[in-house]
Amino acid sequence: MRYALCTGLFLAVASGTCFAQGPMPTPTPDMATVVFYRPPMLGQAATNFTVRANGIELCRLSNKRYFVSKLKPGETSFTSVAGGLNLPDQDKFDMTLEPGKVYYIQGDVKTRLMTVKMTFTEVTESTYKKKNADLKPDNCETSAAPATGQ
Repeated sequence: MRYALCTGLFLAVASGTCFAQGPMPTPTPDMATVVFYRPPMLGQAATNFTVRANGIELCRLSNKRYFVSKLKPGETSFTSVAGGLNLPDQDKFDMTLEPGKVYYIQGDVKTRLMTVKMTFTEVTESTYKKKNADLKPDNCETSAAPATGQ
């Protein structure tokens, strides 16, 4: 009896979390759709990161947040810097964006002795779906950022 109760409780909890997810972005035929998200992390949770595409600011990404940006297709370099500081970007994440496609980019915070930085990783749609139930939209306007391929 106890085994059946535990199994039933586990299945009820697991089924509730499997289907809970936030909205998925819809692609547009002439632009590339890029979803940036930052999963929940305890370290540097209060620090936001300015995300740029080809040097143009897209948004300031906070902990447990995401944003969607429509970008022009072509070669694009993504960079980030901690806070609102206007420091030169050092690490680049280069991608070739194609029209009509949706890209998912996870931003992970890395802390070193004297620096804090965000590293980008492209993930699959299924990986994003698993994590987006806990995410909220970030407070930025990114309807059509003018980042052009070079």
